[in-house]
Amino acid sequence: MTQIDAVDPAPELEDRELPRRSADEQLIYRRLRREIESGRFEPGDRLPPERDLAEHFDTTRSLVRRAVQRLERERWVYRHVGRGTFVAEAAGTGADAMPAERLPKASPVDILEARMVIEPGFAELVVARATEDDLQRLETKLVSLEKSPTQQEFREAGYAFHLEIARVTRNPLLVHVFELIIEARAAAGWGRLRSLNDTPEARRGQAAANRAILEALKDRDAELARRLLRAHFGSMVASVAFRPE
Repeated sequence: MTQIDAVDPAPELEDRELPRRSADEQLIYRRLRREIESGRFEPGDRLPPERDLAEHFDTTRSLVRRAVQRLERERWVYRHVGRGTFVAEAAGTGADAMPAERLPKASPVDILEARMVIEPGFAELVVARATEDDLQRLETKLVSLEKSPTQQEFREAGYAFHLEIARVTRNPLLVHVFELIIEARAAAGWGRLRSLNDTPEARRGQAAANRAILEALKDRDAELARRLLRAHFGSMVASVAFRPE
């Protein structure tokens, strides 16, 4: 069975947080569709079971079901009762099918530069809108980052932490932009980028930088959080740009 690249986890969502729920459903749809379009899932391949997809995306089965139902309406997939969901031979020919978003070719430095420009702007909205529950979720994500034993787990935990920051803005457009950045990293060859956070010392330094960012958000200091976010990504850009693989 074809494997899907790792995706940063989404927590259980409360009914009042409809923009977050919608964004997660859209992310699942886009990721599965992109896997079909790229040929990772070929015509006739069976998609992973709904239960496995929900576990993979760390979300609810209902969100996965809605994303797959949309793929079915657009004729990317079809259901075979008792056997599962399969990629259609003429995928994406349904009347509801829309052109996919095309990510431009980008390098790892491009990804980090985009984050350095965009994410500091989240600080003011987070400070204005974060509830105590939001800050507790951020704390939980950061602890996972701090305890990550491997480089890959550290990277995924880092994206989960920063995606949560985006979600706390409660701006669905900003969440969408961040989700596109997450998708673009795979196309940028991020997995082959070994020089970034490749040592325990480097990971401890980045975790400390993220801890400082969270403490500034908890203190409702938007200006400090903005400066720390920009400095964090600036140091990562420099690390990547001046350390050839």
